[in-house]
Amino acid sequence: AIKAAEAETAKTAWLIKENRAAHLPTLSANHLQSRNHPNAADSLSNSRSTSLEAKTTLYSGGLNEGLVTQAKELYTGAQYNLAYAKQQVITNTYLAYYNVLQAEKNVALAEEAVQRLTQHLSIVQAQYAEGIVIKSDVLRTEVELAQAEQNYSKAQNAYKLASSQFITLLGLPADQDITLADIGELSAYDGTVVQAVQTALARRTDLKQTFQEEKAAQQGIRIAKSGHLPTVSLSFKKEWQTLEASADPWSTQVAVSLNLFDGSKTKAKIKQAEWETTKTHELLQQKTEQITLETKEAYFNMQNARTAVAIASQVVAKAEEDYSIAQVRYQAGVGSNLDVIDSQGALTSAKLNYTNARYDY
Repeated sequence: AIKAAEAETAKTAWLIKENRAAHLPTLSANHLQSRNHPNAADSLSNSRSTSLEAKTTLYSGGLNEGLVTQAKELYTGAQYNLAYAKQQVITNTYLAYYNVLQAEKNVALAEEAVQRLTQHLSIVQAQYAEGIVIKSDVLRTEVELAQAEQNYSKAQNAYKLASSQFITLLGLPADQDITLADIGELSAYDGTVVQAVQTALARRTDLKQTFQEEKAAQQGIRIAKSGHLPTVSLSFKKEWQTLEASADPWSTQVAVSLNLFDGSKTKAKIKQAEWETTKTHELLQQKTEQITLETKEAYFNMQNARTAVAIASQVVAKAEEDYSIAQVRYQAGVGSNLDVIDSQGALTSAKLNYTNARYDY
């Protein structure tokens, strides 16, 4: 995506040079050679003519100036598009990086759940062997352990997929082993939603690109209107001829050209340019509204995620305490196996919710 945007930027840079060339003089050479049969004689006659002409446009009715200005607007827009492509790559890399960390953490939590249930199953089996609990406690714990092992397998698969996507995004070999550092303290955005929207509208390069496209379309009106204005050109020409009666003349010429009637072709071009400007203006308004909505949505999602992190952190502490109490009560014979299983499931869910909320934020 970045290389394609770079190519587009380079192309528009050459478009500026192409249109600027219209202000420079042109130099052309022509050579004519003929061989004729005279009517009154059998002999052949030859003639040769060579000319060299320099020509420049003195006034184009605003056409050349409009084309140069339009190309400059498009070039600036292409630069913004290149910056946006780079920002998208950065964003996608961040997302893929966090997805790997989240998937890795989920594997650890799933493995932790398996270890807790394995330990609990050994306690249940020991108590069943002593006749303290019934067979259903053993079966229920085994079912929960099997489900936990299945969740562990799913978490491992999700981690492999996330790692593969991240490696592909970086352009590394498919068998590349990676180890990622976890994120540190969560940074907070303390601005208001209004400030966030203002920042986005001032800095988003995709909005700036759309604005440049509108300015380029406005130059299209100026270019189209040049069809109603005269053009003035200046040329110098030098000729060399082989005919004896002819000298080697040179000439200077100023030409003025005005299109008196073209079947309303110029008018149609102007109307097309005006409607193109209207379209790009509406696209600019649409982009502005889209960015405003995206920013508000991201802001409120971030606030919600930050709240979820704080709540989930408290829930984890309570769930760990509840699980410890359920284990002690069960081993003392005053609690049920279902209490332990339920508290274990609640602890796993609480830790998963905390991890997901942290990486979402």
